[in-house]
Amino acid sequence: MKKINVLILIITVFWIFASCSKSSEMENGETSAPAPAAGGATVIWHDFNNGLKLAAEKKKPVIMDFYADWCGWCRKMEVEVFSDRDVARKLGDNYICVRLHTDRNPGETIKYKNHVLTKQEFAMMLGVQGLPTLVFMDRDGNLITKIPGYINKSMMLPLLSYIKDGCYLNKVPFQDYMDGKSPCGKK
Repeated sequence: MKKINVLILIITVFWIFASCSKSSEMENGETSAPAPAAGGATVIWHDFNNGLKLAAEKKKPVIMDFYADWCGWCRKMEVEVFSDRDVARKLGDNYICVRLHTDRNPGETIKYKNHVLTKQEFAMMLGVQGLPTLVFMDRDGNLITKIPGYINKSMMLPLLSYIKDGCYLNKVPFQDYMDGKSPCGKK
């Protein structure tokens, strides 16, 4: 019985991620055109392999957006959050942005920690269960946190600062950071 349940789960996850297969990878490692933001700021999305290399080179953390064209909440985040000038600027200044299109190129491989995985296997390894999901990694590709669901601008901006400031390393609760109880060493 356990084997059947696991098989059904694997097939369901694969079907969700592979339901729409479209190819639009760009040669420079960007997976989508920059999201235009008010005031001229844009988010430049990279594919995983190039993004992780860039993160190591620039010594910046990674924000990874698990995205699909058919996902209404993903599109809402694109329009309302990632296209916001302040969010786009903070992302551009402090992060390497990676977008994993779960509905494109299901056979595309990801090189992660001496493993070669499909996007679906990588998503399963990280425990991604729905879209949108944001994954934060340090510059070496180590998982910081995973956040499922829609995140609005008023939550995204402090979250980006919290990760950038390394508050997670000091075990500062995000709510304490939000309440101003802990500045994470900022002066």
